[in-house]
Amino acid sequence: MNSSFSGSFGDGVHESVSVAVVTAVATHGDADPTELPPLYEWIDPDALDALFAPTRSGGPRSGRLEFTYDGHAVAVDCTDGVSISVDGSPVAEAISAGLEQATRTDA
Repeated sequence: MNSSFSGSFGDGVHESVSVAVVTAVATHGDADPTELPPLYEWIDPDALDALFAPTRSGGPRSGRLEFTYDGHAVAVDCTDGVSISVDGSPVAEAISAGLEQATRTDA
């Protein structure tokens, strides 16, 4: 299995954490992301993105979330950036996914 992440996050392109998770699992399994079942069958993508979004004051969040997606153990860790591992293998490290997007506020 391929464990290198093919996404490019250092070029100003910011994917959401949920999209990065799907891409990481696809890359890990050497599959096309469109071949995977919808992420929402395992976890709410909007909640996942919100969990790792910047705070209302613009500061970074920190934490770790582990869940299963399509039979794979996924861990999303947020310290200085977002790191994603699939089945214990680092797939995406220190990506800026979702960290510089505008904070969503609901009335």
